[in-house]
Amino acid sequence: MNCCDEYGDCRQGRDCPARVAKVGQRIPKHPKPLRAKHCRNHLKDLARAMLLVVGVMLISALTVGVIR
Repeated sequence: MNCCDEYGDCRQGRDCPARVAKVGQRIPKHPKPLRAKHCRNHLKDLARAMLLVVGVMLISALTVGVIR
């Protein structure tokens, strides 16, 4: 018997068979944290991107200032 209506809302709460995880499917409790090396690489990429954006904004501001 299907305990969900046509919109996918379960009417039986937590005991609904549609909500039970499939057999053999395992969800980790805590995801593995990134290694420090990966974090540093991501921060370096983020810093480069931010500097690029600030540079483009500065050039745009100077261009608008010269046009006016």
